[in-house]
Amino acid sequence: MLKIANNKFVIGKEEYYPQSAEMHYFRVSKKYWSICFERMKKAGFRIISTCVPWNLHEGTIGEFDFFGRTDHAKDLVVFLELAREFGFKVILRPGPFIDSEWKNGGYPDFLYNDPEILAKDSNGEPVKRENHAGVESGYLFSLLHPQFLNHVKRYFNALSEIIKNYVYPKGPVILVELDNGVFGDHQDVSGNNLNPFELDYNDYTIHSIFPQFLKEKYGEVKRLNKLYGEKHANFEEVEPPKSLKISQPKNLIKYFDWVIFKEKTLADFVLKLKELFLSFDVSPLFSVNLSYSPNFSLPFDWQLVDSDEVFCGINILWQKDYVELARHLRYFATCCRFPWSSELMLGGWADLPKDGERYFPVTPQKVKFLLVSALASGIKGFNHYMFVERDHWYDSPLANDGTIRPNFELIKKFNELAERIELENLEPLSEIGLVNYRPYLWFSYLKGKGHPQKKDKLFSYLPLLLEKTHKGLSQDLINLKLPFGIPDLWSKVGLEGFEILFVPCGEYMDAESQNLLIKLAKEGRTLFLFGLLPKYDLRMKNCELLAEAINLKTKELSQTGHSPCVGEVKGLDSEFTTFIYGYIRGSKSSQVLATYEGRPVGIVSKIGKGHIYLFTFDISAQLNHNKLFFLEEVLKRCGIQNQVFCDHPLVDVVVQKNERHTILYLIYPPESSSDPGGQDVSSEVSTRKDKKKLILKTEPRKLGVKGEKIRLVDLLGNEVIRTTAEELKRGIVIEMAPLDSRMYLMEGK
Repeated sequence: MLKIANNKFVIGKEEYYPQSAEMHYFRVSKKYWSICFERMKKAGFRIISTCVPWNLHEGTIGEFDFFGRTDHAKDLVVFLELAREFGFKVILRPGPFIDSEWKNGGYPDFLYNDPEILAKDSNGEPVKRENHAGVESGYLFSLLHPQFLNHVKRYFNALSEIIKNYVYPKGPVILVELDNGVFGDHQDVSGNNLNPFELDYNDYTIHSIFPQFLKEKYGEVKRLNKLYGEKHANFEEVEPPKSLKISQPKNLIKYFDWVIFKEKTLADFVLKLKELFLSFDVSPLFSVNLSYSPNFSLPFDWQLVDSDEVFCGINILWQKDYVELARHLRYFATCCRFPWSSELMLGGWADLPKDGERYFPVTPQKVKFLLVSALASGIKGFNHYMFVERDHWYDSPLANDGTIRPNFELIKKFNELAERIELENLEPLSEIGLVNYRPYLWFSYLKGKGHPQKKDKLFSYLPLLLEKTHKGLSQDLINLKLPFGIPDLWSKVGLEGFEILFVPCGEYMDAESQNLLIKLAKEGRTLFLFGLLPKYDLRMKNCELLAEAINLKTKELSQTGHSPCVGEVKGLDSEFTTFIYGYIRGSKSSQVLATYEGRPVGIVSKIGKGHIYLFTFDISAQLNHNKLFFLEEVLKRCGIQNQVFCDHPLVDVVVQKNERHTILYLIYPPESSSDPGGQDVSSEVSTRKDKKKLILKTEPRKLGVKGEKIRLVDLLGNEVIRTTAEELKRGIVIEMAPLDSRMYLMEGK
């Protein structure tokens, strides 16, 4: 038996915590493999992970070496034999693209001799990856091109002949990662992340796959012609969009089809890789790695890939913006079946590692901050990357000769506590869900070269709704110490766990999503809608189900030709300046909570057993005291109050519980940063100097911790706070500095 259950790997009759250590056999001298294995075992690992670079093992077409005949670095077979001998299970990451600061990301040079398989931008030019850490990154390929897939098939066939006798139950390999960065290609080539005009305009893509996609979606070309407002004799005549020309809602349909097609193309490629391995009698678990991208801009349909056979992993990188990091992790942890990090950064990449280590050290404090942030967000397992140092990398827990480095003890300590606190069963106390709706992201992607979306154009408020209000609400909930998750309206798995849902609203939303929101409200949920009520579905046909259910309409406001406008909003004994998206009409039967120039911009209506709040202005506070007061008062009306108080607005406070343990996380983000891990606080002197006295207040009994005497034990540090339930209720003082983090086990006597 090989499966994932209860956030653990089930291998035969044994359960394994999903903690693995990354070591690249081809970057560590063979004579040090054993000592590295011994020390990885000493750190508590039972699973190891490695990339397999295609271009290392097939230098010339059809000539493979996995036995080290031409170079000891190629001896994958002995590496797997040694892993078996040490009792490790193995995760293989064979690409075909591995990234990892390796030449061409692992693609062989000979692939570039065939220009037909290269990905093209809208001008028909090949798309090059940006070089990374001083390593040549090569070009992107048209992933579903038959000739490219034939090359991949030859590589996977040769690799499968080697590894099929090492795949469980015959051997230690339990998991194969399908590519590494297939969803990151777009962010590498475009500052707009999923810029739909960057790729892929390869001839095969636009003349074969795209027409087939349209045919499957529309059936008859006349249906497409009617929606697009174009005249085509067949689907093969339809050209993909190459620039942004939107004057009316129906113009968006073609662009949305192109984005949906791109999502499907990438998912199809991942599933094709899986099918290739299965056809070669290699059937372990499979995973796909999701690269980090701002505002959840993953060109990805969760439901097409995330399954019992293929699960998703996420990169956890150093971020200057803690709120963005927390949002990204909570979105993944809320939506995915198995919240696992396929790459938790231990150390950092650099062109010159010695300089990186000197000027931007990745200290245990920084690693702890990233680890605690991930745990507090709900991540349950980690591939520790890189656990063993390599070229273009520094500050790993082990040097590439097995020497123990400063981050070793921290990771060892974490592995020891994971089982002790039953990490897999910890659940947050979140009642609030900040909903994501992917079709609004699609609109923000529509920024072709030389075709920026102007402020006075159609739906121009949407980017602000996402980039300011949606993200701003995340900061507000952190300021108010209210735990939250980020479910996706199209991934219904995460929605049922929240009593209150904050939902962005634009003037288009598919009928199924509108009906789902109505159903949730009628069943007793509280919905906070912010933006403008939908008027269209995704085919831009009239669809006002949500507006009809609450008997309200909204109208967009504009000022001097630009939208949204700025004005003074009054409500709940407060007044503040904010962006105003529109106003509300037909609110006579609803309670008005906020007005702008005497017109309603905030109301609450009862619907079934629940309530719907509608705000047509930017309700995020952006540290504005009056706006934060307004939001806090509205939430209090819904019975929402924080269970833990900390007087510093930026410190994130999260509580997680299982049947036996209560864990309290305190995370103090860096207040300014320039290096990968935030400001350099690696020395004890600077840490002492930056420490601030913070007030922490809670009622242990409300968190399920009984007893008059209370201990707070920092599980990843050395601090133990002995206090009482009464003192905690009044408030105790804790010293923390920016980039500090605590993971307290709360115990009562």
